[in-house]
Amino acid sequence: MTRTQRLTMLARAAIIVVVALIALRPADEPERAAQTATPTPTATATTDAAAGKATPTPSHPGPLLTAGNVTEIEVDKGDRVRFRARSAEAEEIHLHGYDLTKDVEPGRTAAMSFNADIEGIFEIEFEHSGTQIAEQRVNP
Repeated sequence: MTRTQRLTMLARAAIIVVVALIALRPADEPERAAQTATPTPTATATTDAAAGKATPTPSHPGPLLTAGNVTEIEVDKGDRVRFRARSAEAEEIHLHGYDLTKDVEPGRTAAMSFNADIEGIFEIEFEHSGTQIAEQRVNP
C-alpha cells in the first residue's frame, strides 16, 4: 500500500469519526418537531418479536422504510430525524449527504436517529441493492 493510499484511508476514517460524533451528540435544545403544528415523521426504537427483544418505543415511531416504496421525510433544520427500516435481505441503510450508515439484519428492523443539520434533499437507500427507500428534505 502506498503512502498516498494510507493517507487517503486515514482521512476517510477521520471523516467517519467526525460524522459519527456529530450524529451521536445529545440535542442542545428540545426537539422542535413537538412544537410544530405539522408532525414530522420520527422513530428510534425497534421491537424484534422473533428475537424476543424489545426496546422502548417513542410515542411517534415514524415511518418504516422498506424496498419498493420511496417515503418522503420532511423536517426543518435542527429537528431530530428518526426512522426505521426493514429488509428481507441483509442490507445497509445509507443516508447520502450526511454519509450515515446502519446495518439491517434480514427480517429485523433497524432504527436511525440524527440531527438534521444540513439543508437540502437527500436520498436514503439500501446500499447493497442500490434501492432508494426514502427522500429526506431538510428545510431551512
